[in-house]
Amino acid sequence: MRILSISGQNIASLAQPFAIDFTAAPLAGAGLFVITGETGAGKSSILDAMCLALYGDAPRLAGSAGDEVPDPSGKAIKARDSRAILRRGAAQGWAEVRFTARDGQDYVARWQARRARDKVDGQLQNVSRSLARVSDGQVLASQITIVSDQITALTGFSYDEFRRTVLLAQGDFDAFLRADTNDRAGLLEKVTGTGLYRAVSSRIYERTEAARQTHGALVQRREGHQILTDEDRAALEAERLVITEANQAAGAEAKTLKDALARHTRYAETSRQVGLAEAALEQALTSQGDASVDRAQLARIDQAIPLRAQWQTLRDAKDRVGNATSSVAATTEFSNDTAAKANALQEVTRQAEAEHTSRENEFKIFGPLWDQAAALDSRITSATTELETSRSQAEALEQEAEQARIAFQALQQDNSKARENLQATEAELAERSSDCALADNWLQIRQHIVAHDEAQSALTRARSDSDTHRAEIERLTVALAELANRTETDATDEVRLTNEAANLADRLRTLETTHPPERGSELQTFATALADMRRAEQEHGSARSDFAAAEKTAEAAKEALATAKAQAGAAAEAMTTANAQVTALIAPTERADMAASDAARELRLRLEPGEPCPVCGSPEHQTHADNALAELAAGLRADLAAARAAVENARNEQAAALRAQDRAQGELEHAGRNAQTAEAMIATTWAHWQDAYNRALAVPNCPALPKEPGEDRAYLATLLDTTETARQAEAAAQVELSRLRNSLARTTSQREGLRKIIAGHTSARETWNGELANATSLQMLDLRAAETAEAESLRHATAISPILEQVGENLAIPGLSGRLESRVAEVTQLRKVRDSNSATLVALAPQLAKAESRSENAAKQFGEANEAVTARLNTLQTLQDERAPLLGGEVTATHRTRHNEARKGAAAALDAARNALAEATAAWAAARAKAEAAATEMTGANQAQEIAQSALAEALASTDLAPADLDTLFGLPATDVANLRQRLRALDDSVTSARATLDSRRKDHADAEAAGLPEDPPEALAEALSVLDAANQTRAERIGAIDGELQRDIAARTALAGLEVEIAQARSELDIWEAVNHAAGSRSGDKFARVAQSITLDVLVDHANHHLSDLNPRYRLRRAADLALQVEDCDMGGEARATRSLSGGERFLVSLALALALSRMGGKGGLAATLFIDEGFGSLDAGSLDLAIDALESLQSQGRQVGVISHVEAMKERIPTRIAVHKQGGGKSAIEVCQG
Repeated sequence: MRILSISGQNIASLAQPFAIDFTAAPLAGAGLFVITGETGAGKSSILDAMCLALYGDAPRLAGSAGDEVPDPSGKAIKARDSRAILRRGAAQGWAEVRFTARDGQDYVARWQARRARDKVDGQLQNVSRSLARVSDGQVLASQITIVSDQITALTGFSYDEFRRTVLLAQGDFDAFLRADTNDRAGLLEKVTGTGLYRAVSSRIYERTEAARQTHGALVQRREGHQILTDEDRAALEAERLVITEANQAAGAEAKTLKDALARHTRYAETSRQVGLAEAALEQALTSQGDASVDRAQLARIDQAIPLRAQWQTLRDAKDRVGNATSSVAATTEFSNDTAAKANALQEVTRQAEAEHTSRENEFKIFGPLWDQAAALDSRITSATTELETSRSQAEALEQEAEQARIAFQALQQDNSKARENLQATEAELAERSSDCALADNWLQIRQHIVAHDEAQSALTRARSDSDTHRAEIERLTVALAELANRTETDATDEVRLTNEAANLADRLRTLETTHPPERGSELQTFATALADMRRAEQEHGSARSDFAAAEKTAEAAKEALATAKAQAGAAAEAMTTANAQVTALIAPTERADMAASDAARELRLRLEPGEPCPVCGSPEHQTHADNALAELAAGLRADLAAARAAVENARNEQAAALRAQDRAQGELEHAGRNAQTAEAMIATTWAHWQDAYNRALAVPNCPALPKEPGEDRAYLATLLDTTETARQAEAAAQVELSRLRNSLARTTSQREGLRKIIAGHTSARETWNGELANATSLQMLDLRAAETAEAESLRHATAISPILEQVGENLAIPGLSGRLESRVAEVTQLRKVRDSNSATLVALAPQLAKAESRSENAAKQFGEANEAVTARLNTLQTLQDERAPLLGGEVTATHRTRHNEARKGAAAALDAARNALAEATAAWAAARAKAEAAATEMTGANQAQEIAQSALAEALASTDLAPADLDTLFGLPATDVANLRQRLRALDDSVTSARATLDSRRKDHADAEAAGLPEDPPEALAEALSVLDAANQTRAERIGAIDGELQRDIAARTALAGLEVEIAQARSELDIWEAVNHAAGSRSGDKFARVAQSITLDVLVDHANHHLSDLNPRYRLRRAADLALQVEDCDMGGEARATRSLSGGERFLVSLALALALSRMGGKGGLAATLFIDEGFGSLDAGSLDLAIDALESLQSQGRQVGVISHVEAMKERIPTRIAVHKQGGGKSAIEVCQG
């Protein structure tokens, strides 16, 4: 990576736009150049601009933490914020770097900051960054994060790596040489980025602890499992078998009890149904008899229906007469009213015409008077306005005159007061001359006091720290001795526990070989499968018996169903025949009854031979004998009753047959369901048998087994007992294995605990040794700091003693600075008061003269204004006297408006009266026409009513109904008549249905009686069934508990089988991680970080010695114990020396060698072609400086360009190519690139 140019504007003190082009002369051919300038000119700002453009950060921002600094916008910003580099008073600033990346192409990186609205006090806006390719100008990124990522990828350097390899800061490496082991480790990690290894070391420690916790949790899980003994398991299975057999026996007994209870229930229910059917029939007959009045009413309604048309016509005619009568009365009255109203309005119109004429004449008379009065009113208004204006001016001038007088008096008082205050202040200052001398030199005196106090505090702090470190040294020495004794004891115990663990492991391996873990679970699985085979065999036999019983029940139900269907068909045929006979007899019977009625007899008596019948029109009259008709009607009724009885008998027989059919169908379906249940149970038990058989066969070394259920029950029981005995023996062996494992785990845990303690001893020893060395070093530094602080305190006390004696103060008295500052503040305040009073007197002199002149002018203007007011008042009074007689003194506009409104009102009244008269005349003519039309309608309505009455009277003549009867009957709602007809028909149907239901219920009761009742009463049967159900529930709960316990035992055994494998895997993983942790892991990460730092330091020292051979051939760096550094003095035969023994110049050369070495180690293998080295050459003599410059110039042969920041004059002479930074005043600087 090579820097091609740096440019920018408003970066710190670099206000003007600048551009440093390393590809143009004179920088293009220079392998070494120097950046020069006065202190504070802005040399480092060039490097800040370069870092801002590339990474959005700058070296000067490092270490600012979270401090806040004020901003011209009024809002504070973080000192770490890159926008803080923007020059004060600038609205925007930017930095830009052109560089060649690792891919060989040139790129431009830009950073820019600006303020809102481009104002110098505007709010700071977000920073903008961009990255563009020079060859085609394409912008590759404009988002801050993406720009940073791409810069890192293109250059091969992160920001920290860039600072270590391109910006070489000697301060870090000088501290590196002077630091102790711990501080050097921190600096080495900072400048080389080896913090990754610290994180790896911490992660190794954390992963080891996680593996240890996992192993411990698995061991704890194994100890928490409890399994049943073989005896307990066999006892539970036997108890379950006994309970199951008891449940089966109780089920058969419960079925018998339920059948007996059902017979009791059926008998009681049929008795109740018979009583309900008898009550229903009685109720139906009563309701049918109570409806006789309704039947007569329905007959009258049917008689009146043909007369509805005539009745409705008469009713409409009456309504028409009533409406016509009302209309004639109303229209006649309305006609008379409109005639009277028209006459009254005619008189009103004549009066309105007279009033209108009078108002018009009056308006014409007042015209000349209104003109004269209006002219005078206008002049009076003007005079009034002028008078008010004069009065306002006079009042304003009066106020101005009074204000001028008051202001003049106030200024006179202020002048006197200021003069008195000035005299008093000057007198007090003269008395405090010593305090005045103190105030004149207060800044220097306060600096000496603060420095003296700080030196005293440093002296106290250094002595206290020295005592603390001395106590710490003594404590650490004792602790290290005790730690050595504990370590020796713990190592002996660790060896003993290791031997015990080896013995336990040998015994455990031997027992595990003869009793593998899976053998116990295999025997348990085989025993469970055998028990399931025996249980499935028993349930299979019961299911086959239930299936045979269900088939027999189904055959009997099919026969009963066929018989019931035949009986129902015969009954249905008989009922159809009887219904046909009833239908055929109903019409003849009704005709015979009508012929035999009294009305028909009366009509027959009126028949004349040869004359047509008035009813049917026939000239032949075939029957005249009333007795014969009565006999015929009676015979037909008898036949009809017999046919209806036959229908009822057939319906009863059909109902009985259908009930029998339903019973048979229900028994058949019940038998089918039982058969299906039995078939399903057979299939289920066979599947259970087969499943248990397969599970038993799957067990290794399985003996011969029965092929089908029931094949050899005795052999199956014997095999089950043999398996249980073997399972118990295997369980005892597993108990011994568990005991040995627990012992081994405890021994291993104790050994690991000791190993951790021993490792802790080692870590503690390393830590305490480091703390002891650190405490010793710090104590020496504290003693040196105490000496320096004491000398500094004495120097400052000597400097301020004379002035303290003048003011009567002493450094030893606490609160000196506050007291002196209070006295200085008083003097300063007195001087401010004196200066203020002097300035006040000077300012008041011209103000007094001006106020006096203003007061006199204001009084004169007020007198002239009063005279003008008097003259205008006289003019107004003259005009008002002339206007008073006209119009009675009333205002002209008001008087004219009032008379004009009266004139317009009279005209409007006349128009309204004429319109009302025209409307009234038209209304009278219309009302008269309506009255004549109403009289004509009334005549027609009377004629129509007479015709309708005659027609209705003629129709009623042939009935026994009167017109009033028709009104009553036709007034009934149609829905009421329909409901009445439906209700009477429903009463007849309910009687028929109730009789059929009663017969059916009596038949059911007879069947229940024929079946017979059990000997025991229903209460005793119900109690016995309840006792059986309670016992069954208790046994079912016990079976569930047994099954749950057995399943939990199986799960525990299965879990234990897999848990041992998990524990072994976890132990293996823990051993691996413990070995890794022993080599590189630690909680703080120091162990692996020290290894990486040690290797990195070796490489760094090797590279540094290459450069040191050019810079100062006398010395070579070498690594001592741990991370310590020493120098070998080649002039003294390679004698090793401490780096602290080097002079300032020698230390700088060694530091420079380290910095150049580091520049070759950073950037992910990349090499920076441009280097910048900060201040530090001022400590070199001429010879050393020449060597340093020669060494830097030699880097040009490697294709690298080096820039040195320095203000050393010899550097300027030796390096002809310079970038000079010149101060211009006002905090601004300018950049100049020059040669020679």
